[in-house]
Amino acid sequence: MPVNPTPSDDRLRADRTCTDREDATRLAACLYTATDVAFGPGEPFRFHHRSIRDLHVEFISSAVSAERSAVLHPDGAVLLAWTLSGELRVGEGTQQDVAPRGVPIALPTSGPCPVSLPEGAVRFVRIDLGFVETVDAVLRGCPGVVRPGVPALRRFPAPEALPGLRAALGAAAAAAFAEDEPAPARLSLQVELVEQVLLAYGSGAEEVRGIRPMPYARSSARTVELARSWLAEHCSEQITLADLCRAVRLSPRTVQSAFIEQTRTTPMAFLHDMRLDRVRIALQLADPRNDSVADAARQWGFRHMGRFAGAYVTRFGEYPAATLRAGRARSRVRPDERRTA
Repeated sequence: MPVNPTPSDDRLRADRTCTDREDATRLAACLYTATDVAFGPGEPFRFHHRSIRDLHVEFISSAVSAERSAVLHPDGAVLLAWTLSGELRVGEGTQQDVAPRGVPIALPTSGPCPVSLPEGAVRFVRIDLGFVETVDAVLRGCPGVVRPGVPALRRFPAPEALPGLRAALGAAAAAAFAEDEPAPARLSLQVELVEQVLLAYGSGAEEVRGIRPMPYARSSARTVELARSWLAEHCSEQITLADLCRAVRLSPRTVQSAFIEQTRTTPMAFLHDMRLDRVRIALQLADPRNDSVADAARQWGFRHMGRFAGAYVTRFGEYPAATLRAGRARSRVRPDERRTA
């Protein structure tokens, strides 16, 4: 059953199991905002759903002892799906796309989407579309953008971007389920997840920010991916290069060389830009009536407001107060009663 959020934790959880096909059909239609839900033969039958909704992302695990099909309606979200066994099919007839086991496929962001799923476990990640749009706009360096529009996403991820995508998915999911993970760390990992989604499925963001899918076979790429994940979780803290090197268990020279090769900048400069990006995202999602630039800057580790403002203008071409004034009120799309019942 769902666990109600506490005053200090607004994560929403659901855990449902049933063994009756009719009950499972009704439950799946509600939990996944689906129509035409159907399950294949096979006994004994068991349906299990587990999910957690945290900030702008929902992580969903579905396990069924039979094949199933449905028409999903992912309007208002970017929805990724992958299987732990068998193939996942999207579309109908000759227009089907087939994703092999373990490869996340991006479903359409609007309109009905027929899917066929194998017996066993399937994972879904649902990301608020407004959050994806905001991160995409920041990566593309669009000043003053309030509703930048839906980024164009391919159905399948670029193979060279899969390691980074999987690492970001794992880190964001682990943080969402961790009881003691603070909200800034969880939000930062969700920003990193969206960045990796945009890299993997294509948005053009890497052409502006110098962020690009890395050839993971190279040791420098593995080093940077590991460091990025750790920095994303800890970028709101006051950390040093020595802290980073201890975390990834590599020498400063190795880490510095890997960052310069892969990102054309140093680890600390990369961290500084990561923090600025998160402040900008926070300001674009903020409510100007209740939030302030100083609060957002301090949340992401900036202590000297004058230096922060200068760095912000250099990176984004406008003052942070202008971003806050132009930003929309923070939108938090809650799972409705149908999907959390």
